[in-house]
Amino acid sequence: MAKAIKQIELVQPSAQEEQAQDIAGLLTQLSQNREAISSAIEIIGQLQKSGILDIIQGFLHSKEKVAAIAIDQVNQPNMHNIIRNGFNTVDFLGSLDPQQMNIMMSAVTKGLDESAEVMKKNEKTGVLGLMKALRDPDINLAINSMLGFLKGMGMEMGKEHSHYKTGE
Repeated sequence: MAKAIKQIELVQPSAQEEQAQDIAGLLTQLSQNREAISSAIEIIGQLQKSGILDIIQGFLHSKEKVAAIAIDQVNQPNMHNIIRNGFNTVDFLGSLDPQQMNIMMSAVTKGLDESAEVMKKNEKTGVLGLMKALRDPDINLAINSMLGFLKGMGMEMGKEHSHYKTGE
Protein backbone atom coordinates (compact mmCIF):
# COMPACT_ATOMS: atom_id res chain seq x y z
CA MET A 1 0.00 0.00 0.00
CA ALA A 2 0.95 3.57 -0.54
CA LYS A 3 1.98 5.77 2.34
CA ALA A 4 -0.26 8.64 3.36
CA ILE A 5 1.01 12.08 2.48
CA LYS A 6 1.58 13.90 5.71
CA GLN A 7 3.46 16.94 4.50
CA ILE A 8 2.89 19.07 1.38
CA GLU A 9 5.83 21.03 0.19
CA LEU A 10 4.91 24.26 -1.56
CA VAL A 11 7.45 25.35 -4.09
CA GLN A 12 7.91 29.06 -3.61
CA PRO A 13 9.50 30.75 -6.57
CA SER A 14 12.39 33.00 -5.72
CA ALA A 15 12.12 36.76 -6.13
CA GLN A 16 14.14 36.54 -9.32
CA GLU A 17 11.84 33.85 -10.75
CA GLU A 18 8.74 35.95 -9.91
CA GLN A 19 10.33 38.98 -11.54
CA ALA A 20 11.17 36.92 -14.65
CA GLN A 21 7.55 35.67 -14.85
CA ASP A 22 6.22 39.23 -14.47
CA ILE A 23 8.52 40.50 -17.22
CA ALA A 24 7.49 37.64 -19.50
CA GLY A 25 3.81 38.47 -18.87
CA LEU A 26 4.41 42.14 -19.66
CA LEU A 27 6.28 41.29 -22.85
CA THR A 28 3.36 39.10 -23.93
CA GLN A 29 0.89 41.94 -23.29
CA LEU A 30 3.15 44.40 -25.15
CA SER A 31 3.35 42.16 -28.20
CA GLN A 32 -0.42 41.51 -28.19
CA ASN A 33 -1.22 45.26 -27.96
CA ARG A 34 1.64 46.67 -30.02
CA GLU A 35 -0.51 48.99 -32.20
CA ALA A 36 -2.45 50.45 -29.28
CA ILE A 37 0.73 51.06 -27.30
CA SER A 38 2.42 52.70 -30.31
CA SER A 39 -0.59 55.01 -30.74
CA ALA A 40 -0.57 55.88 -27.04
CA ILE A 41 3.14 56.71 -27.20
CA GLU A 42 2.54 58.96 -30.23
CA ILE A 43 -0.28 60.76 -28.40
CA ILE A 44 1.89 61.27 -25.33
CA GLY A 45 4.68 62.62 -27.55
CA GLN A 46 2.31 65.13 -29.15
CA LEU A 47 1.02 66.19 -25.73
CA GLN A 48 4.60 66.71 -24.61
CA LYS A 49 5.50 68.77 -27.70
CA SER A 50 2.46 71.01 -27.30
CA GLY A 51 3.17 71.61 -23.60
CA ILE A 52 -0.06 70.04 -22.40
CA LEU A 53 1.79 67.44 -20.33
CA ASP A 54 3.64 70.23 -18.51
CA ILE A 55 0.32 71.92 -17.75
CA ILE A 56 -1.17 68.66 -16.47
CA GLN A 57 1.92 67.98 -14.38
CA GLY A 58 1.77 71.47 -12.87
CA PHE A 59 -1.93 71.00 -12.18
CA LEU A 60 -1.28 67.70 -10.40
CA HIS A 61 1.51 69.20 -8.29
CA SER A 62 -0.75 72.03 -7.10
CA LYS A 63 -4.13 70.30 -7.19
CA GLU A 64 -5.11 71.46 -3.69
CA LYS A 65 -4.58 75.11 -4.61
CA VAL A 66 -6.39 74.68 -7.93
CA ALA A 67 -9.30 72.93 -6.21
CA ALA A 68 -9.56 75.73 -3.63
CA ILE A 69 -9.65 78.36 -6.37
CA ALA A 70 -12.23 76.38 -8.34
CA ILE A 71 -14.47 75.99 -5.29
CA ASP A 72 -14.19 79.72 -4.54
CA GLN A 73 -15.18 80.52 -8.13
CA VAL A 74 -18.10 78.08 -8.16
CA ASN A 75 -19.41 79.58 -4.92
CA GLN A 76 -19.69 83.04 -6.47
CA PRO A 77 -23.37 84.07 -6.71
CA ASN A 78 -23.18 84.76 -10.44
CA MET A 79 -21.61 81.37 -11.10
CA HIS A 80 -24.82 79.62 -10.03
CA ASN A 81 -26.69 81.66 -12.64
CA ILE A 82 -24.06 80.85 -15.27
CA ILE A 83 -24.38 77.14 -14.55
CA ARG A 84 -28.19 77.27 -14.70
CA ASN A 85 -28.07 79.33 -17.89
CA GLY A 86 -25.62 76.82 -19.37
CA PHE A 87 -28.04 73.96 -18.71
CA ASN A 88 -30.94 76.01 -20.11
CA THR A 89 -28.89 76.83 -23.22
CA VAL A 90 -28.03 73.18 -23.80
CA ASP A 91 -31.70 72.26 -23.33
CA PHE A 92 -32.73 75.03 -25.75
CA LEU A 93 -30.21 73.96 -28.40
CA GLY A 94 -31.37 70.37 -28.06
CA SER A 95 -34.95 71.38 -28.75
CA LEU A 96 -34.13 73.14 -32.05
CA ASP A 97 -34.61 71.44 -35.39
CA PRO A 98 -31.13 71.39 -36.97
CA GLN A 99 -32.47 71.99 -40.48
CA GLN A 100 -34.49 75.03 -39.39
CA MET A 101 -31.51 76.31 -37.41
CA ASN A 102 -29.26 75.96 -40.47
CA ILE A 103 -31.73 77.94 -42.60
CA MET A 104 -32.00 80.68 -39.98
CA MET A 105 -28.23 80.92 -39.45
CA SER A 106 -27.67 81.18 -43.21
CA ALA A 107 -30.36 83.85 -43.40
CA VAL A 108 -28.79 85.83 -40.54
CA THR A 109 -25.37 85.62 -42.22
CA LYS A 110 -26.77 86.84 -45.54
CA GLY A 111 -28.72 89.56 -43.70
CA LEU A 112 -25.55 90.79 -42.02
CA ASP A 113 -23.76 90.88 -45.38
CA GLU A 114 -26.58 92.91 -46.94
CA SER A 115 -26.68 95.20 -43.92
CA ALA A 116 -22.96 95.93 -44.29
CA GLU A 117 -23.49 96.82 -47.96
CA VAL A 118 -26.35 99.19 -47.12
CA MET A 119 -24.28 100.83 -44.39
CA LYS A 120 -21.43 101.40 -46.87
CA LYS A 121 -23.80 103.24 -49.24
CA ASN A 122 -25.00 105.46 -46.35
CA GLU A 123 -28.26 106.32 -48.16
CA LYS A 124 -31.32 107.64 -46.42
CA THR A 125 -34.66 105.88 -46.83
CA GLY A 126 -37.89 107.84 -46.76
CA VAL A 127 -41.47 106.72 -46.34
CA LEU A 128 -41.83 106.04 -50.07
CA GLY A 129 -38.65 103.97 -49.97
CA LEU A 130 -40.13 101.89 -47.13
CA MET A 131 -43.35 101.35 -49.06
CA LYS A 132 -41.39 100.28 -52.14
CA ALA A 133 -39.25 97.95 -50.00
CA LEU A 134 -42.37 96.25 -48.64
CA ARG A 135 -43.15 95.12 -52.21
CA ASP A 136 -39.77 93.36 -52.44
CA PRO A 137 -40.49 89.61 -51.98
CA ASP A 138 -37.31 89.05 -49.93
CA ILE A 139 -38.10 91.88 -47.52
CA ASN A 140 -41.73 90.80 -47.31
CA LEU A 141 -40.69 87.22 -46.48
CA ALA A 142 -38.29 88.46 -43.77
CA ILE A 143 -40.95 90.74 -42.24
CA ASN A 144 -43.53 87.95 -42.25
CA SER A 145 -40.96 85.62 -40.72
CA MET A 146 -40.23 88.16 -37.96
CA LEU A 147 -43.94 88.67 -37.34
CA GLY A 148 -44.36 84.89 -37.02
CA PHE A 149 -41.41 84.82 -34.63
CA LEU A 150 -42.94 87.59 -32.52
CA LYS A 151 -46.34 85.85 -32.52
CA GLY A 152 -44.85 82.56 -31.34
CA MET A 153 -42.76 84.37 -28.73
CA GLY A 154 -45.82 86.23 -27.50
CA MET A 155 -47.87 83.05 -27.33
CA GLU A 156 -45.23 81.36 -25.19
CA MET A 157 -44.82 84.41 -22.97
CA GLY A 158 -48.59 84.56 -22.57
CA LYS A 159 -48.55 81.11 -20.96
CA GLU A 160 -46.54 82.51 -18.06
CA HIS A 161 -48.02 85.99 -17.96
CA SER A 162 -51.69 85.70 -18.85
CA HIS A 163 -52.36 89.15 -17.35
CA TYR A 164 -50.72 90.69 -20.46
CA LYS A 165 -53.41 89.20 -22.69
CA THR A 166 -56.30 90.24 -20.48
CA GLY A 167 -54.90 93.71 -19.77
CA GLU A 168 -55.21 93.29 -16.00
